[in-house]
Amino acid sequence: MSRTAIASLIAADESINPLLEILWEIEQQEQQGHQLIELDEIGLEDFTEAMNISKQASLSMHRSLDNLKRASPIAAPMTIRGF
Repeated sequence: MSRTAIASLIAADESINPLLEILWEIEQQEQQGHQLIELDEIGLEDFTEAMNISKQASLSMHRSLDNLKRASPIAAPMTIRGF
């Protein structure tokens, strides 16, 4: 394993999945009474790009989870008091 679990978590992007942003936008439109939402309103090009970004983010998340599953526990340098 070339990267440790902690290193993969630190290297992970801090962002919101763009598909969730599109879903939030659709929900906002629905709350305003727009039941039929045109694809132009959410941007079809944005949707295609969001799908690609989402796939990359999903792969990165799965790699991090796999690294965490394979990681060995590391002992803390001291006992945490209060528990």
